[in-house]
Amino acid sequence: MTPLGRPAFLTLLAIALPVLAASPVDAAIRALQHDPSLKVRTQAAVVLGQSGSLLAMPLLRQALVGDHSAAVRIAAAGALGRLHARAARPTLLAARESDPDQAVRSAASKALDALGPVAAIVDEPAGTPAARDAVWTSLSSRLRELGFAVGEPGELRLKPTVAVDLGGSAVAATISLLILDGDGHVETMEGSARATLTGTLTEERRAATSARVVDTATRGVCQNLASKRGQR
Repeated sequence: MTPLGRPAFLTLLAIALPVLAASPVDAAIRALQHDPSLKVRTQAAVVLGQSGSLLAMPLLRQALVGDHSAAVRIAAAGALGRLHARAARPTLLAARESDPDQAVRSAASKALDALGPVAAIVDEPAGTPAARDAVWTSLSSRLRELGFAVGEPGELRLKPTVAVDLGGSAVAATISLLILDGDGHVETMEGSARATLTGTLTEERRAATSARVVDTATRGVCQNLASKRGQR
């Protein structure tokens, strides 16, 4: 066997290195992105779901939204569920609600079930100092009641602000919730409540009524958030 000269060896090495370096995940990513065969793209999505790697999550989300083949979209939804890709929840919600193919909508629904509850981090509230503890306690409790995983990072960061007015015999509270998701989207929700005190207006009664009004306002915000995020 004639040994290869240096130029031929270098040429062979240049051809072989990309092949040797390509991992199954890299190959599947390229196939899902570029292969004209729907069967190949479908299998690529399955492979990515089995890989355990979240590197392909953006591309799987793109496939779920934009691939013209229902089979590929079904495989992409299943892969996102298998990867437990919580950041893909908005894409899966959209597919569940609006994909033209019933099988895709069903696959997206199953993937959402696999993701489990929406994870949310609650920041320290801003606003009226006396009501900050009350709104944090109420917000955390109401979210847990609605099935959120409070204190787990990955999907939502909640920044609450509370304003309480104790003027006269009335107690009014407004809750503003700034919501940041993993895609960088920002949304604001607000809730308010009011109560009127009768009889002797002691500080203890004002404080207790204030906590109840804050809780009522917070409950409305949390219910709205749960509806929008598919938590109920």
